[in-house]
Amino acid sequence: MRITNKVMQNNSLKNINNNKVLQDELNTQLATGKKIARPSDDPVVAIRALRLRTDVSQVNQYYEKNIPDAKSWLALTESSIQTTVSVVKDIVEQCEKGSSDQLTTSDRKTIIDSLKALRDEIYKTGDSDYAGRYVFTGYRTDTSLSFGKVTSQPYSITEGFDLEDLQEMPYLKTADLMKITETNYDTVTAQENDIEELKYYRFRLSYGNLDDTVPSLTYRKDGTDYAIQPVIQTDKEAAYTAAASDPDALFLIPDTGELVMGKNIYEDINSSKEKMHITYSKTNWASTDLRPEHYFYCESPDAKGNMIKYNPDYLTNDTVSPDQEISYQVGFDQAVQVNTYASDIYKHDIGRDVDEITALAEKLNSAEELAKKLEGMKKEPDKYPDASGNLAAEYDAAKKAVTFLKDELQKRFSNYISRSQGYMNNANEELTKVGNRAKRVELAENRLAEQQVTFKTLQSENEDVDATEAAVQLSSASVSYEAALMATGKMIQTTLLNYL
Repeated sequence: MRITNKVMQNNSLKNINNNKVLQDELNTQLATGKKIARPSDDPVVAIRALRLRTDVSQVNQYYEKNIPDAKSWLALTESSIQTTVSVVKDIVEQCEKGSSDQLTTSDRKTIIDSLKALRDEIYKTGDSDYAGRYVFTGYRTDTSLSFGKVTSQPYSITEGFDLEDLQEMPYLKTADLMKITETNYDTVTAQENDIEELKYYRFRLSYGNLDDTVPSLTYRKDGTDYAIQPVIQTDKEAAYTAAASDPDALFLIPDTGELVMGKNIYEDINSSKEKMHITYSKTNWASTDLRPEHYFYCESPDAKGNMIKYNPDYLTNDTVSPDQEISYQVGFDQAVQVNTYASDIYKHDIGRDVDEITALAEKLNSAEELAKKLEGMKKEPDKYPDASGNLAAEYDAAKKAVTFLKDELQKRFSNYISRSQGYMNNANEELTKVGNRAKRVELAENRLAEQQVTFKTLQSENEDVDATEAAVQLSSASVSYEAALMATGKMIQTTLLNYL
């Protein structure tokens, strides 16, 4: 092969350019700290870099965003449940005080006021929110658990009951005793025999102060569906008395939210051994009333008058919350539920029990005041003559009523102690679940911290250049480049003419 000067020049320029390209690559590596500037520099490194960057990005999302959010949500939930447990403990303490038979009217008033305040505190705790999202309301994170203010909003509610919700209740019939005044004492007849304790059966609904619309009670027996309509009875005393004496009586008392019934109705329902439903209406809500859409199937119009149906599945499975799980992804294919359901902790019965104890305590206070007044009237025969003996009989009847009511109030307080402990057990169980979830998040956080270090190390080893090695290579390339320039400069000065 004939080698000419032109060939030597071209080869020299090509090699010098290659050396310059190598210098540029090394210089770029030192400047950027990366092995490659474009995928074509090294496809294998580029593909591995994309995969590692995806892994690091996912780990960062879990470790730096999802896990802190999940921990904050769980921490708030745990704190709220702990507060609830503490408040229920205070309720138990107040009930223990209330179960004493040495209480004065003032003592009972103090205890009742405390119970009301504690009830309100429980429901306020149920309205806890995380970053504007209510933590106990399932998917309806923009809707508070309670109404929060006095509200007028019509709802049609369908509530389910188990047979264990069917109760036998005592009722003290006082006849006309509580109607006695200083002016009619000699005409009203109230004998000691008129004061008697009756028994009736009831379902206590989750709400009182209902609308006076006829409800519908449905239940299944021997494979057949039955629907009956209770009679609206606004006079609760009359409803209790009728239910105790008429075995076929069935009333709804809107004020107290009780479905009371006689023995035949009770036995017929009790023999069905299946869940029952009652549909009723309520429009006026107190600030501490729990929103029914978090608990039951209900219908209510929106601002435009369109009827909204909540929780249609409740009609078949009587559950609302289990389908409203809110989870955070805290790892590859690993999610942790962060929300706790209000229906597992914040029961309507907490407030309803307080309402009933309050009503019974007020009735006892009224009976004590009447007995005290009648006793004083007996001491003033000139002012309050008692020729017929009515005053003495009324006083004996009042004392009997006070004795019965004191005994019943003690029983209610004692019963509420065990019920409150049941509420506290439910709350503690949910607190344990929250603690277990928080522990899972903590373990995931520790694991992700290690994975983050591992992936970032692999990413660095794959992408980052060894600066020392690159600097040595750049220095060597520079020396080679300069030597090549010198050699080429001398070589191209010599041509064939120099030898002629």
